[in-house]
Amino acid sequence: MAKKPRSATFIKDPLWYKDAVIYQVHVKSYFDSNNDGIGDFPGLIEKLDYIADLGVNTIWLLPFYPSPRRDDGYDIAEYRGVSPDYGTMADARRFIAEAHKRNLRVITELVINHTSDQHPWFQRARKAKPGSKARDFYVWSDDDHKYDGTRIIFLDTEKSNWTWDPVAGQYFWHRFYSHQPDLNFDNPQVIKAVLSVMRYWLDMGIDGLRLDAIPYLIERDGTNNENLPETHDVLKLIRAEIDANYPDRMLLAEANQWPEDTQLYFGDVDAQGLNGDECHMAFHFPLMPRMYMALAQEDRFPITDILRQTPEIPANCQWAIFLRNHDELTLEMVTDKERDYLWNYYAADRRARINLGIRRRLAPLVERDRRRVELLNSLLLSMPGTPTLYYGDEIGMGDNIYLGDRDGVRTPMQWSIDRNGGFSRADPASLVLPPIMDPQYGYQSVNVETQAGDPHSLLNWTRRMLAVRKQSKAFGRGTLKMLSPSNRRILAYTREYTGPDGKHEIILCVANVSRSAQAAELDLSAYAGMVPVEMLGGNAFPPIGQLNFLLTLAPYGFYWFALAAENQMPSWHVEPAQSLPDFTTLVLKKRLEELLEAPSRTTLEQSILPSWLQNRRWFAGKDSAIEKVDIVYGVRFGDPQHPVLLSEIDVTSGGQTLRYQLPFGLLAEDQVGAALPQQLALSRVRRVRQVGLITDAFSLESFIRAVLQNMQAGTVLPCAEGELRFEPTEGLAALNLGDEPEVRYLSAEQSNSSVVVGGSLVLKLIRKVASGVHPELEMSAYLTAAGFSNISPLLGSVVRRDAEGEDALLMIAQGYLNNQGDAWEWTQNNLERALRDELADAVSEQEQHYNALGELKDFAGMLGQRLGEMHQVLAQPTDDPDFTAQTTTAKEAQAIGKDVAAQVEHALRLLKQHQGQLNPTDQAMVARLLEHKKTVLAHVQELAGKAVGGLRIRVHGDLHLGQVLVIKGDAYLIDFEGEPARPLHERRGKHSPYKDVSGVLRSFDYAAAMAIHLHTVDSTADADAARQRVADRYLKEARQAFVEAYRLAAASLAHEWKDAEGEDAALALFGLEKAAYEVAYEAENRPAWLPVPLHGLYGLLSGLEPFSDLAGPI
Repeated sequence: MAKKPRSATFIKDPLWYKDAVIYQVHVKSYFDSNNDGIGDFPGLIEKLDYIADLGVNTIWLLPFYPSPRRDDGYDIAEYRGVSPDYGTMADARRFIAEAHKRNLRVITELVINHTSDQHPWFQRARKAKPGSKARDFYVWSDDDHKYDGTRIIFLDTEKSNWTWDPVAGQYFWHRFYSHQPDLNFDNPQVIKAVLSVMRYWLDMGIDGLRLDAIPYLIERDGTNNENLPETHDVLKLIRAEIDANYPDRMLLAEANQWPEDTQLYFGDVDAQGLNGDECHMAFHFPLMPRMYMALAQEDRFPITDILRQTPEIPANCQWAIFLRNHDELTLEMVTDKERDYLWNYYAADRRARINLGIRRRLAPLVERDRRRVELLNSLLLSMPGTPTLYYGDEIGMGDNIYLGDRDGVRTPMQWSIDRNGGFSRADPASLVLPPIMDPQYGYQSVNVETQAGDPHSLLNWTRRMLAVRKQSKAFGRGTLKMLSPSNRRILAYTREYTGPDGKHEIILCVANVSRSAQAAELDLSAYAGMVPVEMLGGNAFPPIGQLNFLLTLAPYGFYWFALAAENQMPSWHVEPAQSLPDFTTLVLKKRLEELLEAPSRTTLEQSILPSWLQNRRWFAGKDSAIEKVDIVYGVRFGDPQHPVLLSEIDVTSGGQTLRYQLPFGLLAEDQVGAALPQQLALSRVRRVRQVGLITDAFSLESFIRAVLQNMQAGTVLPCAEGELRFEPTEGLAALNLGDEPEVRYLSAEQSNSSVVVGGSLVLKLIRKVASGVHPELEMSAYLTAAGFSNISPLLGSVVRRDAEGEDALLMIAQGYLNNQGDAWEWTQNNLERALRDELADAVSEQEQHYNALGELKDFAGMLGQRLGEMHQVLAQPTDDPDFTAQTTTAKEAQAIGKDVAAQVEHALRLLKQHQGQLNPTDQAMVARLLEHKKTVLAHVQELAGKAVGGLRIRVHGDLHLGQVLVIKGDAYLIDFEGEPARPLHERRGKHSPYKDVSGVLRSFDYAAAMAIHLHTVDSTADADAARQRVADRYLKEARQAFVEAYRLAAASLAHEWKDAEGEDAALALFGLEKAAYEVAYEAENRPAWLPVPLHGLYGLLSGLEPFSDLAGPI
């Protein structure tokens, strides 16, 4: 029977572990009181004041039981005892009492998966008869083939999970070292013995138990022997004992698994959704390496991605999070590619690698960079969960990778500059482990005594951070909401918590994971009127308004803001004068449809819309005055509280009439919240006493939800121009969006308007409406049906079908791809990283960085492969005439040649016009091109002649890096609407697949040119040369990787070349077409950029006789 727990004055809250900050200590390495060279309990008691002053409130002790210490105490020889090296049982009792006196709780290890082979239970079992209760305390077999689907964890030392025992005459099972036999939890006697051990320590006053290696408790044939249902049955028994007799204690699961598997260790949830029936807490192993990954890649994606994959857990359960601990930085819960990346970046020295991890402390991992240490700690202390600090990391201790196993990160604590770092007065040779003595991390330079007296030391910074964190319960208990700033190097999230007293806390955390200064624009309009108060210094920032909130962050900088009420406005802040635009007020008697009748209609068409349209990004006719606007039709849509008119307008300007889609929405005065509907308002509206705004309905969340509900229902609405058809695909219902999915606007102001719904769907409203089949809808539907997975799958559409049965696409819904940005932005970021690596090559100790150029090359290959695979799908035989592949005839080839030649001739004319603005080298290039114009045009026709027999299929049509999304190194192709300037029938035409290939190759050229011309703050000769080297290498490697991967993936395309050089000719031909198109575009829009397509054009002609000698830089 359990003893009555000690008086409850100390524990006032059964959820104390939610507010805990855990400090992990190894008794043997902390402080030696009797100078025998080994840390002990009396030494630990002496240092309790230091631990309490640090600001932590829970101590986690590594195993201190009697043990041969072949696995640093995790090989237990006696559960009810203290290793004589560490002190006596009386010392352990005194330690628990002294810790409690200082309001420190104590967690210790319950290592129940295995024991040492020295344990009396094992000694008894190996001598007992096979099949007897004593023998069955462990898992035995006559051969070593049983359970052969089980992985080996310690790959470096173990060859099998079975080891022969000559005494028993059988093999015993072990998931870890061969001197650690696994207990047999199918034997009720084992469970009884384990519960008895647990009670023994809880009765002594231990507050929590870390359950070591619990996924492996039970074995079953035909499984991988991890996370088995029977394992959970054992945990439920342990928890039932805790709930019955020790309600204020806590179980912490060590399950090194993916979040969805670890979630199971919280157990089944009770009816209220509050408690699980297994562990109260579990370590979040996959989050930890991804914090390091984000800093290495300078991209928040690894962190946001794993947090998105982390399932909800019962309200009273909690994650435990950490940066480093006593084991290696484990990389089991990352993909193979991610592991290689992290190994190459953080453990270039192979001695630092062990099993599937890195045996280094925090400071050496980040090369003693105080900024990165602080940033990582700020993430640790503000992410959802209970933070765990490892002893010594608060002073930035180093490690010794020359020691065996994981001992390198378990060296003695460094207290002062005295002998042995103040850890012990013993002879240095007799110490449990040698202290760190190198010049950077040795106890001479890194120790508690020195740092305690230095107000700017890491130790005092850590104390301040923990003191600030303690003041707010939102860190330990609050909800997490990720923000999505467009700058991918910025990680931003809010933590919110309402206490039982009704006090509501909102904390905004912003971090810069890049090594260069960054700016961030945050959409905080939901918190408009609140004042961000920086928590470390207490300074108020300007109040949050409806527009994006601008912050600038130093390299690896971070902010914690408490969002406070308006009365905390900084004294120096001056409110800008707010003047609302002078909206015209339209008067309605009853219904929104009155907008379509005079006089409101006349006002809208003649005065409001002409000026409003000129300010819209999606309106194409900005160059000429609007002559006329016609509202073509208006169809009532939405519910009575949120009425909308679905409508299209004809706009005449410059002699041509174009059709646009503009749904009108009503925003009542009492519904004014988000900024966007107000920014896009057209006019005020009054109905009797009620006032509101007429706005672009796309900016209203209620409209977006209504569109999706009607899409799911397959609604058909009659209108003056035919009917509006809402059409779902099979994939839409599978999303289970519910009635109130979250709505997040991506670009209300692009050529089309896009919004993300429920984190799983993108709804795009087509602004410029054209009759006929829309290529985006057609291509998405075809590729989705064909099972091509590297696109955004089609989920539904809204089309207007006229009386003749012709369709016009109004809206399209596609799967949302959780991405790292488009490949253009991603490439720019990586080229910037590559350039910094190149300039700092002599500074970093991690010489063998897995560098940014390697990533770019890998991605180029992946893009080539995916494009080839897509072309394979589009070239497959089909009954659909719109997608049937064709072979280029001689006549067609001649026509293509003429067309390209005309474009090249036009480009040469434009280059001649702008020749005077170019530098001398480029002027010489243009002169040479014009001099040999006939040769160039003849070359184009010759290329076209060689391209006869090439396949013509449906292609992307406007492919460049901006039309590709990056997702974990893979490439996803988006935006199949073709070049917007061309008419629909042309965009739906069939072309050589090399049109897409050349588009990507030209895009590489542009990316390289951006790298050279854009970041020119440092314009020394060295920096310019480095830029050139990076760009040249990128271009060479990316082109080669892309083309090779494309050719491999598209090898079976049925081209019937009539000429041996057909393939190369087609690639060159469409490259010239794209370069000529770029010359025309740049001449019209950005003449300063003309050298980029000029050099591209020139490069494509460099094989020709007159051009082979003159090929300047990009």
